[in-house]
Amino acid sequence: MFTRFEQLPRRASELTTCFYCGTSLPATAKEHIFNSSWGGSHKTGNLICNECNSSFSRQIDKAFAVYVQAVMNSWIFKGERHKEVPRILLENEYFLDQGAKLKLKHPLVEDEVLPDGRIKSNLTFNSKSQAKRWIEGDGMTIWLGRSPSAEEQETLRKIIIEAQPDVTDAKPQLTSTQLNLREQYRSTAHTILKCLGFFLPEWVQGDSTKPIREFARYDRGDWRSFAVETEQLFSISEQAVSTLGLGVHHNSVEIYWISSTKMVVGVLSILNRVKRSVVITQNYSGSDSILYVMEGTHGSKKQPDSVFVEFDKNQFSLPFLSIQYFASPNKIYQYFHDELTALMGLSYPIDAITARLIQGIEKNNRKKLKVDQAILEEYLNLFVVFFRDLGKIASTPVDPKKARSSLLKYGFANIANQHHGKSYTDSDVESLIALAFKQTVKDFHAGVLGAG
Repeated sequence: MFTRFEQLPRRASELTTCFYCGTSLPATAKEHIFNSSWGGSHKTGNLICNECNSSFSRQIDKAFAVYVQAVMNSWIFKGERHKEVPRILLENEYFLDQGAKLKLKHPLVEDEVLPDGRIKSNLTFNSKSQAKRWIEGDGMTIWLGRSPSAEEQETLRKIIIEAQPDVTDAKPQLTSTQLNLREQYRSTAHTILKCLGFFLPEWVQGDSTKPIREFARYDRGDWRSFAVETEQLFSISEQAVSTLGLGVHHNSVEIYWISSTKMVVGVLSILNRVKRSVVITQNYSGSDSILYVMEGTHGSKKQPDSVFVEFDKNQFSLPFLSIQYFASPNKIYQYFHDELTALMGLSYPIDAITARLIQGIEKNNRKKLKVDQAILEEYLNLFVVFFRDLGKIASTPVDPKKARSSLLKYGFANIANQHHGKSYTDSDVESLIALAFKQTVKDFHAGVLGAG
């Protein structure tokens, strides 16, 4: 089936002129291959000139901000140009801090009039330290309308010290945003063209790619004539994600050369959560092949890696990419509205609790703990909390006892019985934990873990 399967060398240095405007290279201002706001870090001056580079940073680079911020917030990491993990601002008095933690934008003071005419004040803070700053700063003074006495301050300090935390479960809300689809697809085309220039520079200089280059750089043409919805029936990207465990910590591009449709189509995956596909050219004739380009988001500045696969179309009878243009404006709006709703309402909170589970496991693993009953309970509790929170997100309450029972039945009991004294990073132990998690997820979907 494969007639060629190889890692391509980096060839960006072969470009002597900007593939958009023809200005001589190398440029003094280096361009990221994958946008730095998506976590990309490698950059080069061998693709486009300074002016073209600058033109993209003004607006196009921001087109995917609402998606990227949600993923980085839930998984608690930041891009090269982020000073901190992005926060998600809600339209009420709250924001979602890293890890989807619901917090107040400012201390909340609510006065309640009781039936006897007395006024009861309810004070809410994100933390005791924030409450202390409110008391000692201007907050309490503004609330009272006068300077508080030392006795009043001390009384309130004692109340706060003795107060128990009241945790509010965060249910992420869809923030108001205007999606600029034209700019998203220009950004998509630009990224795919850079990947081509980096590994196959001859493809970004010919007449066949001139329309997509002019669309990306100069906004010429209707974005809907380039934008397509794709279904990858054979995806190197998805295989890499499952095999290498890349998850959200990478960006990738897949470019398909398809002789049956006479098309070259590029698919951009941002943080393994958002996909956009564009037609690179429509007059292709040649062999069927795929170029996969990937870069991690760990700030390593390592150059992107690639895999190039060529197929024998006589032996590979099934199409490996299904392509469909978007239909009416109403359907286009509904498609992208549903996508964003799913990301913020489902993927985002599930990502957050998954990240907490993984971080909890990694924290325990760093202690190099050995399997015994007491330590096993710590790991077991991490998973029980995950399924409890998953039930809240899905509005199907989970009985913690049932979740615990499933986890024990599918593997955790065997860990204690068969692997006492081993490390939790031992492959046998990790395999049992993974199996128990997978089977308990199936029980969750089947309604076996339901409360009541």
